[in-house]
Amino acid sequence: MKTALNIVSLFLLLFLFACSPKIDYHQIATYQDYSVPEIKVAVNDTTKVLLIFPHADDETIAGGLIAYFREHGATIHLLTLCGHNETRIRELSCSAAKLGIQKVEIAGFINNSWDAIMQDSIVFWYDHKDSIKQVIRTKINAFNPQYVVSYDAEIGGYGHPEHRISAELTEQIVKEDGAKQGDSPKMIFQITLTEQLERFLVSKTPGYEFSKKLTGSKGLPRPDIAVDLEKYWDIKNEAAQCHQSQLKILQRFYIVYPEKSKEMHIKAFSREYYSIVKG
Repeated sequence: MKTALNIVSLFLLLFLFACSPKIDYHQIATYQDYSVPEIKVAVNDTTKVLLIFPHADDETIAGGLIAYFREHGATIHLLTLCGHNETRIRELSCSAAKLGIQKVEIAGFINNSWDAIMQDSIVFWYDHKDSIKQVIRTKINAFNPQYVVSYDAEIGGYGHPEHRISAELTEQIVKEDGAKQGDSPKMIFQITLTEQLERFLVSKTPGYEFSKKLTGSKGLPRPDIAVDLEKYWDIKNEAAQCHQSQLKILQRFYIVYPEKSKEMHIKAFSREYYSIVKG
């Protein structure tokens, strides 16, 4: 009986594998926009970069840009706004080490469930924006970075309000304080996508259309610069692999590559895109 069940299980696995949709890497490669100029900003061993994200694993989305900054000698800090359990914190520490992030700070704000998000019931993030903003401002003032990296302030990647609100508040601070002080940060790199990649990667996620209706946005901002990701993909993949508890989500957005398809994956997803907000 046990042998029979094993045979049935084997055939079921083979059936599921055969019926699973294959990734058309050649088609995905056409979604890249090579008219977007590659990044050219001044970076050296005196440069400071601050990453501001709500969740542990968000930093992996910008893995190529982070690796670019590290390659050129920058000091990089990460402010993670939401609180997480011990597993997620351990995974974040692993990812930060892979990416060369020298310091991680966790603010400990509420990390809402997806049900609460889809019901637009994230009370803390709406009612305590001043508190969140003060934590971000305090870190910016203490670290004094030239560059900041965040999600976009339009819809928050795939429509996550904690992504969007954290980016909105960061943008407000940089614009307000830059106008007053006239110094750093010089600019924010907001994560975005080409129009075709946006349709392919995020347009069918549950929060995407909901977020557009909620904010009146038409979608992600147009990219201003791109990072050639091919040389940094291994670092990005290693960092993402640290987040084993979130691996299915990261796979859904192609942030990790299957070893058997590594070369095709890297060629297809060959760029990261950013919209620039100047301070």
